[in-house]
Amino acid sequence: MKLSFYQKQNQLDEMQEQTLRKIEARGFWLMWGGLAAAMMIQQLMGVPEEQMAGEFLVFMAGSAYTALESIRNGIWDRRFKPKFGTNLAGSAAAGAAVFALTYLRNGYWPGALLSGGFTLLLTLFVLQTMMSFYEKRHRQLENIEEESHESED
Repeated sequence: MKLSFYQKQNQLDEMQEQTLRKIEARGFWLMWGGLAAAMMIQQLMGVPEEQMAGEFLVFMAGSAYTALESIRNGIWDRRFKPKFGTNLAGSAAAGAAVFALTYLRNGYWPGALLSGGFTLLLTLFVLQTMMSFYEKRHRQLENIEEESHESED
């Protein structure tokens, strides 16, 4: 039996298609932010990590898919340029969030500072690595487009 769910003809015009894509994107970011907030609140309440495994898996699957597909398609972000300063600011925000959550949960600032600092460094490393993959892929896609334009002439 063959499923033809995705093979049916699109019933939407271009404007409706664009509106639906915006709705889907907003829904994804609402889900992503909601899961992040739920996990933070549960962490502050002292919920065992085993009980947050489902939320964590969904959160990480959505995050990984979005990041990998964006890089594969040569897209970094709609607003931010791929620069060290931007990555450092994002990493600092992540480190500050981990510091605040750890301090509020445990009340021990040296441990919270260590956790926040480690998060900052790890996040910066991951963002810089992703940026290098993005730049490589972006150059590949630009070369393919230039070669196809030259062959058409």
